[in-house]
Amino acid sequence: MATVNLGNIKLNWKGAYNAGTAYIVDDVVSYNGSSYVCIQASTGNLPTNTTYWNQMSAKGTDGTDVGTTLTTQGDILYRDGSGLQRLGYGTSGHALVTKGSGQNPVWEAVGGSITPAFHAYANSNYTVASVTETIVPFNTETYDTDNAYNNSNYTFTVPSGKAGKYVIYGSTRKNNFSGTRYFAQVLCTGTTTKTILTAENPYNGDGYPYIPWFIVEPLVVGDSIKVQVYHNDSGNRTMIGDKESSYFGAYRLAD
Repeated sequence: MATVNLGNIKLNWKGAYNAGTAYIVDDVVSYNGSSYVCIQASTGNLPTNTTYWNQMSAKGTDGTDVGTTLTTQGDILYRDGSGLQRLGYGTSGHALVTKGSGQNPVWEAVGGSITPAFHAYANSNYTVASVTETIVPFNTETYDTDNAYNNSNYTFTVPSGKAGKYVIYGSTRKNNFSGTRYFAQVLCTGTTTKTILTAENPYNGDGYPYIPWFIVEPLVVGDSIKVQVYHNDSGNRTMIGDKESSYFGAYRLAD
């Protein structure tokens, strides 16, 4: 009975190519990430030699080894313009913030800063002449984060890089005198000149009325703010100076 040699009837996986192995037709090897099938018996001929081998599949593009990119607990993986990158753990209390299209994420403080901020008060009673607008001597600071308040001329000046919307607040108080008018004004000088606010107490009898105020106002670098009061009772009159009655402060709202 005649014998017919059909050869291999299926591919034979031989693993990684070895130059000392004798390969026959339909043996399959891997080499440099690609796979090759033997088309002619071969020993010592690299799979890239097309006389003996046909390529079955080509190696793809190497990916990023995430295990070596992320090195520390808390790391975050993100993609920049060229590939996967590591963002190290941030400062405690900071949040991950996106900067929009084409930008990388960053860690930033949550809510932003509300500085500069200051609070000052008049530590003793002071005198205001009749029908005379008089700057209030808020001469004692409780706090002043940026050293921007001057307790000699009772003025706060917006420092470099700190323009923005400011909450401005305060209070003054009469010491038992009358008159038909009694008001306080927040003035802005320096880069901008304007009256930010006029607050008036309509009570015209003897007594101890307050004038409190609160306003949000945009200020630019170099703007200076201070407070003046006015009354039209006859002669010099005394205003109460203490922490509870006569104070002035401001702070910048976070961007």
